[in-house]
Amino acid sequence: MIQECRIQVLPEEVASKIAAGEVVERPASVVKELAENSVDAGATRLTVEVEEGGRRLIRVTDNGCGMTAQEAVLALQRHATSKIRSEEDLLRIRSLGFRGEALPSVASVSRVTIITRPRGAVEGTRLEVEGGEIRSLDAAGAPEGTSVTVRDLFYNTPARLKFLKMPRTELGQACDALSRIALAQPHITIRLLADGDEVLYCPATDDLRNAVAAVFGPEVARDLLPVAWEKPGLRVEGLVAKPTGTRPTRSGQLFFVNGRFVRGKVLTHALDEAYRATLPTGRFPVAVLRLEIDPTLVDVNVHPTKTEVRFLREWEVHRALHEAVQGALGAHGGGSVTPSLARQAVLPAADLFQRPWVVPTSERPLVEAAGASGVAGVVSVVPAPVQPSIPDLHPPLAGLRPIAQVWQSYILAEGPTGLLIIDQHLAHERVLFDRLAAREGEVAAQRLAVPITLQVTHREALLVDDLLPELAALGFEIEPFGRDAFVVRAAPALLPVGQELVALKGLLDELAHARQTERRAVPREHVIATTACQAAIKKGTRLALEEMRQLLDDLESAALAHTCPHGCPIAVEISYQELLRRFKRT
Repeated sequence: MIQECRIQVLPEEVASKIAAGEVVERPASVVKELAENSVDAGATRLTVEVEEGGRRLIRVTDNGCGMTAQEAVLALQRHATSKIRSEEDLLRIRSLGFRGEALPSVASVSRVTIITRPRGAVEGTRLEVEGGEIRSLDAAGAPEGTSVTVRDLFYNTPARLKFLKMPRTELGQACDALSRIALAQPHITIRLLADGDEVLYCPATDDLRNAVAAVFGPEVARDLLPVAWEKPGLRVEGLVAKPTGTRPTRSGQLFFVNGRFVRGKVLTHALDEAYRATLPTGRFPVAVLRLEIDPTLVDVNVHPTKTEVRFLREWEVHRALHEAVQGALGAHGGGSVTPSLARQAVLPAADLFQRPWVVPTSERPLVEAAGASGVAGVVSVVPAPVQPSIPDLHPPLAGLRPIAQVWQSYILAEGPTGLLIIDQHLAHERVLFDRLAAREGEVAAQRLAVPITLQVTHREALLVDDLLPELAALGFEIEPFGRDAFVVRAAPALLPVGQELVALKGLLDELAHARQTERRAVPREHVIATTACQAAIKKGTRLALEEMRQLLDDLESAALAHTCPHGCPIAVEISYQELLRRFKRT
């Protein structure tokens, strides 16, 4: 039934909760907003404490400029801010917070205690707020700076409370928020304590590489390339990965504009374009890039959470970022515009008929044919390019006979009804997935001759702790080895020797991304599919004739042989009738 259509002003308590919903989505939102207030207050030390992932308690303590009693009370009113004085100030924003919504929004959906003392003041102030209402205001002894304690988040909005994820997941989000601030403001010492244990420590530094080491680990930071590019009104600096330092997700890509963490398609597209000639599809480089731009040319007031920005001249920002990263890769020797074998290895199967097969003289053969003797030869002549008809995506896979390997990534095979092009990685991934999924108990493990150390990020350490039983069932024997480190003593027997650590890191990247996008535990099928993907034969791997034959035999017995566990087609067929037509034999 439609309610009576009468316009009215919402009660203040309802309006404040709606506003809080725009700013405070979860505990990590509170951590981000309060920490950014500390940065704007000139803090050089910042300590964050959480309990139960932030649901029970969040405390942010800094050594910033502090507030008087009058300022503390005023800060609880909406749109009260120290950063904006006039409309013109909105055109040149440099601070992280400016809306004056964070503190009142948090206070409206929790119980808040503020203890603060300005620099040089004799005494401080203690202010207690519940559901947005001030309960007490007293003088108190306090160190210089401000401490904001948030208890029982969403206690008066149960609808939002029930959508919170597990404490570990919420803690991971808070850890991510502080990690971004640490990379944007490396001159600040940042600590995160969870239920009394330190899970993040980023000491103050004037070197971005040290900050990256504190967040991503020293191994990642050591292999990054420096980026430095500048023109009037625009500067790009930071660190990017070599073409070999990639991940299966964008979790390692962070962009900052004027000290603010942002997301934007123009930024990710520019980065992708800079790596276009050097990376295979589905791999993403680690990148920490900071842009300094005239604040009048960027609008940071696009979204309440301030993670989205709009550039006045997007094409200039795109070009600057692209040139800066290409310059770093070029200095390293990885900036050639000629497609590498890695790039050629992932061309769609249909491209076999879009262009001639040309064997380069400076690289090893892209097409290897196996004769009766099993010795590989080179195929150098192929019919001229023609447009193919739509291929059969579900061709028969029984009785296939391997003929050749193309680009060290695809198997050409003779089938009962035509010529098949099989993606070797996807085919092997399907075979491994079926084998792992069929096991009721644990997967066969192989003990490592020499245990290896797994160094992970703080977020990944929480994930590994959660997934130890699942990883053990998959054949990984892992033990804690200090903070953010684990020792791996065994790995699945199906993994190639020497690839155990690479596969495990890839698995963790995939599962961390799954945890971010799901409100529940990662399903066993997802873990198995990711493990199979990491263990499968990679594109660019040379296969002997017998290896191709064995893979095709294994694929024939797979339950769902036409698609990989992620739904991608494994084989494409060009029928014999189509070949006859192309050669004008019909």
